[in-house]
Amino acid sequence: MAITYEWKITALKKAPSLDGLSDVVTHINFEYKGSDDSTDPATEGVFNGACPIGNPDKDNFTALADLKEADVIEWAKANHPVDHMNDVIQKTIDEKLTPKNVEVDAMPWAPAQPDPEKTEEESEE
Repeated sequence: MAITYEWKITALKKAPSLDGLSDVVTHINFEYKGSDDSTDPATEGVFNGACPIGNPDKDNFTALADLKEADVIEWAKANHPVDHMNDVIQKTIDEKLTPKNVEVDAMPWAPAQPDPEKTEEESEE
């Protein structure tokens, strides 16, 4: 089972002014999704996370308006290691493929309930 992973930035927070710079990203919210394509349809697990961003580098600063999602994903990767997220996604996919906690609809000792879809005449036959 090979899992492919995909990042998506879902929200950003900023400081209007920080260290003499404007509109500085300070916090990233993201979705990290894993898909097991060996099943049809693919079985997915999602990790929603957030991470702070350190102080900006004045020499390498990119204005908020000029940011690309790929740039922000690299910041998220640097500030939120993937090992734990991969484990969570793997467990989610495993649980979907081999459920271990499925609700029991009726207690085996409880009397059977009549089918509400059947009419009274059908029940008597």
